[in-house]
Formats: sequence, structure tokens, C-alpha cells
Amino acid sequence: MSLEAKDLRGNEPDELRSTVRKLEEDLFKHRLKKTTSQLENTMLIRQTRRDIARVYTVLAERVRQIGTGSGKAAANQTVPVTSKESAKTTAKAAAEETSKKPGKEPAKETAAKATKATKKKPAAKSAAKKET
Repeated sequence: MSLEAKDLRGNEPDELRSTVRKLEEDLFKHRLKKTTSQLENTMLIRQTRRDIARVYTVLAERVRQIGTGSGKAAANQTVPVTSKESAKTTAKAAAEETSKKPGKEPAKETAAKATKATKKKPAAKSAAKKET
């Protein structure tokens, strides 16, 4: 049931993007079923992830081909980035942006202050035991 790269290469970039969207929805549904113990074949999750990667690979190849053919067409074609590294980079940029604003503290410092404020002090149980 997995997709073949040679079959995907005949598709247009818009078709590939809609295929990725459908596969990501399927992946979400599979994960939800797994969490609720309704998914009988857990291999479907791995297979869907690999199909998504396969489609992204073909889409990147297609964009690269368009890029070598004409520069304007390649600029209009974008490949969505969903890697963890890009998410980290985006998070760092957002944290830096908030730290540059006057009166704002970076998120890490604010979180550290919040945890210090919420730490409970040890109860005076040992003092109560000594009295009795």
C-alpha cells in the first residue's frame, strides 16, 4: 500500500502537496487510534511516515528541476519545512525577539523565577514529632 517514488515523479507539485496533506492527516488518525488502543496494525504509522518522506523527496527534486530551468518559477515553489532543527531555530529567534523588547525577560529566566517561587518549603513535621 506504500507509495512508489517512480509513481510520484509523474505528479505535479500541487498534487504532491495535497498528497502530503492527506498523508499527514492519516498519520494523525493512526496516532490517535494507537493512543486509544484501536489501531491493530502499528506498522501503519511507520509506513505513513516513510510515505510522507518519500513525497517530500520527490517534491524537493521537482522544485530543484524547476529551479535549474527558470529562476522565477523556482522562487514561487516552496517546500514546507517540518524538521526539528527548523523548529528549534524558529523558537530561538522568537526568544531572542522577546528578549530584545524593553521590559520583557527571556522565557528561560521567567520560567526559572516561576519555579523558584512555587517550590514548597519542607513541612515542620519533624518539629511537631519532637514536641510529642
